Amino acid sequence: MSEKIIEIKSIAKKFGLFEAVKDVSFHVNQGDVYGFLGPNGAGKSTTIRCMLSLIKPDSGTIKIFGKSIFTDRNEILSRTGSIIEKPDFYKYLSAYKNLEIFSRLSRVSVGKKEIYKMLDFVGLGGREQDKFSSFSHGMKQRLGIAQTLLHNPDLIVLDEPTTGLDPQGIIDIRNLILRLKNEQHKTVILSSHNLAEIEIICNRMVIINKGVSVVEGDVKALMNNEDLVVRIEVSDKDKSKALIMSQYPNIHITDINETSIELPLEKSKISELNKDLVNAGIGIFSIEAKRKLEDYFIKMVNA
Repeated sequence: MSEKIIEIKSIAKKFGLFEAVKDVSFHVNQGDVYGFLGPNGAGKSTTIRCMLSLIKPDSGTIKIFGKSIFTDRNEILSRTGSIIEKPDFYKYLSAYKNLEIFSRLSRVSVGKKEIYKMLDFVGLGGREQDKFSSFSHGMKQRLGIAQTLLHNPDLIVLDEPTTGLDPQGIIDIRNLILRLKNEQHKTVILSSHNLAEIEIICNRMVIINKGVSVVEGDVKALMNNEDLVVRIEVSDKDKSKALIMSQYPNIHITDINETSIELPLEKSKISELNKDLVNAGIGIFSIEAKRKLEDYFIKMVNA
């Protein structure tokens, strides 16, 4: 059984009369890339700030590496790296000089060779002496991750690291997170609104909504418990809907366009439905089965 790196139990936090977090609990295992999901206003940022001791919860417990954040803060943070919101550096200094300064501020002894190696790891090899102001948004994010690695932390917390990135930038950050797990054996907690990325990257996740934990578990297991959403493009949509409703009277069918519909369906029923439509003389142009985290997320937060 994997060691629990983070254990959060029933934390709550108010700002005046506003309850930002009401009852959030979850745990992160060693080696996890852990997805921390929720809509805007769900309490994600407040929870992360409590976890990193930037603010203190009103109630509940937070243990990291088996120790309380309230009594062993310095020891915990010495083993933790984080990016909260966007990383910020000295604009007119080079990537190398910025990391050198931050290593001194952090009282971490890191030599030039190690800094160059770190920059190469995050994909900034050859740009060590370029000024931060010349970097793209994606490069700035990668430099931020390099900064979190200066003291070789065991746990890395990334809050919305792909916000504002183009598709290539998102892929770069995704691959970097996977390298942190697979090559450097880091435990990563990833807060993100990019749900498709969470599905690709993370092995475990929690969804919170309105300050409360809604569901937690293995990403693949949670997805496998959900019916597939099947999109069918047919020659006669109305006839297809009538046939499906006759067999599944309680099923919800969604119109996509003039020729396509979507419906939830078990995997074992797809070939049977295909056969029935063909036997009814309905032309089938395509059948696409999907199980996306977006669908699951929307279902949970609207429950």
